[in-house]
Formats: sequence, C-alpha cells, structure tokens
Amino acid sequence: MNTQFDNPFLPLELKRFPYDKNQTLQAWDAADEYLLNELSNQKVHLNEKNILIFNDSFGALACALAEFTPYVMTDSYISELAIQHNLATNKIDSKSIEIINSLTKHKGQYDYVIVKLPKILDYLGYFLSNLSNFINSETKIIIAGMVKNMPKSVWNIIEKNIGSTTTSLAKKKARLIFATYSEKDEKNAFPTYFNQENTSLNIYNHANVFSKQSLDIGTRFLLQNLPKIQNIKTIIDLGCGNGIVGLNLGLMYPDAKIIFTDESYMAVDSAKLTIEKNIINRDKYTFLVNNCLDGFDVNATDLIVCNPPFHQSHTIGMHIALKMFKQSYQTLKKGGHFIVVANKHLPYQVHLKKLFGTTTLAASNKKFSIFRMKK
Repeated sequence: MNTQFDNPFLPLELKRFPYDKNQTLQAWDAADEYLLNELSNQKVHLNEKNILIFNDSFGALACALAEFTPYVMTDSYISELAIQHNLATNKIDSKSIEIINSLTKHKGQYDYVIVKLPKILDYLGYFLSNLSNFINSETKIIIAGMVKNMPKSVWNIIEKNIGSTTTSLAKKKARLIFATYSEKDEKNAFPTYFNQENTSLNIYNHANVFSKQSLDIGTRFLLQNLPKIQNIKTIIDLGCGNGIVGLNLGLMYPDAKIIFTDESYMAVDSAKLTIEKNIINRDKYTFLVNNCLDGFDVNATDLIVCNPPFHQSHTIGMHIALKMFKQSYQTLKKGGHFIVVANKHLPYQVHLKKLFGTTTLAASNKKFSIFRMKK
C-alpha cells in the first residue's frame, strides 16, 4: 500500500482509517490529485480566503490545504478520526483546520467550496441546497470525482441547486466540475420519512442515510426473523442507520435499554427522530456517533444486532464489519447474543465462527443470511 502522497502543496504520509495492516487501497485517488493540481494554479489567491472542503474521506485535501485554515465538513466520524490521525502523522497543527459535521450550521461566507463527490447523491443535493446563504457569484465551486462515479444526474443536481457548470477533461479517470452560483429557490426536503409496512410506524431519514424511501430488503428480512430471547436488558443497534431495527427491538423488549450507534451523524440523528416521532416514553433510548463500539464496556451487553456495511464511500471492503464483529464479542456478556444479517456472497460466517466458536444460521433466502451467535 502506497502511503506517500505527493501533491503541489505539501508532501504527505496518508493512511486510510480504520487502519488495517492488510489494506491495499491508498488514502487518496486521482480526483484528489486533479483537484489539488487545479488549486495549485490559484495558490496565490487562497491566502486569507474562507475555504470549505466537503466530504474529504481521509484528509488528503484537508492536510494538503491546512496552511489555508479551511473548514472541513463531513458526515463521517471515521473520516474525522482519519483526518485527525493524518494531521498528527504529518505534524500539522490540528487547529489549522476546523471540522464541522453535516448537520452543523455553516460558519460564514465562503470564497472557495471544494467538494469530493459523495456516494449518495441526495447528500450532495442537500449540501448544495444549504449553501445558498453562504456563497455568491464570485465563490469558486469545484466538484471532483472519478468518472465511473459521476452519473448524468450529478450535473442536474448541481445546476438545480447552484447554477451553471463547466467540465474539465478527464485525467486518470477523474474529472472536475466547476459551478457558478446564481440565486436559487430550491428548498431542502430533508428529513423525510416512510411508513414501515403493515404498521403505524414512520421511519425518518436525513439525506445521507441508506434506503431513505422505503424499507430495504435486507432489513425487512431481518425484522421478519428477529428472535424473542429471554432476559434481555441491554441492546445495541450497531450501525443503526435510520433506527428502524432498534425501534422494533424496543417494542419487542419494552423493559430493555437500547443504544443506537453509527459513524454517520445523519444516521444517528435519523434514528433519534424515528424514536421521537414514534415513542412517547424515550428514557430507555441512547444515541451515539462512534467508530463501531470504541469505548464501550466489555462484558456489558445482552444483545447486539447488526446489518454491517461492506462499503466505505465508493470502495468495497470487510474491514469495518470485521471490527464490528470483534468488538461485539468483547462487548457482549457471557451468554449474550449477536445477530447479523449479511448478503450471501460475503464470507462473514467464517470470521464469526473464529470469534464465537459456533454460528447458527437462523434464516436464509436467495440474497441474505441471518446468523445468530452466543458468547
């Protein structure tokens, strides 16, 4: 894995986060390189400008541009940790940037808005629609991404929320889009909600949450096969998303305390909204933005339920899921239960068996398997 990121601003050593010694992917891509090369032509103009960086996954942009004291907006707590780690590795003062999460109000007028294209395009639209009071026609707006991740709808979203665009030539399969702001009347539609099938429950969703319009098929299968287990007093909805699993667990186990945790600020706030809109007595519910189960007490929980991610931004990998599995084993009490729903093509059972010794296939269909483990 290459960790040396040469760029026109500051040579850097960068690592992906969570760190995995077997990781083969680097912490930047050709879109980061293209964007920084473009900005280097304007370097003299960056001093004393208000710069906003959006969706910088591992700090390639934030670290390279730290001398210009940018704001960095992200929805990912893991990205926050990655940026802080890479700042420290490169001996860059952490105070040289200010990280703001995706639900935080903007800090003022921006002269430059530098965007790394997110995977969920509703999130891009949400971000751009909220910029209108903080940019003007002189603001330089540059969106960077890999060509394979740029469907035609990207241009429609930018033009709808910002204004006219021009596009660079592709280099190393990356492309830049330049946007010029003109006053827009577009209103941000989020959060939205949908009704859980065959119930009176409404499920709330911010822009960067998976499956915002309806119940996804994996979660549906999980909800259809949640077992009733005796003596459950503490539950963790790990990777909670919009909170639909934890909500149903709360109704199934009315005396249990439930923690919703996710690395996405929008996911955790969606889960909180889902509970607030459906439950009158909310004392037993806790909400936490976190990297998997970092900081949780060991041998402390009766039940953990998880629909683990196998993407981090645009890349596929199991390292986050495997960390979830290992930390869940540590966090469960002896005799505690771990329930995982997984796409059938993912080899999770092998890893779960190494941790728990025995795995039970609780349910299966053409696309998904549900595994149940006991510590």
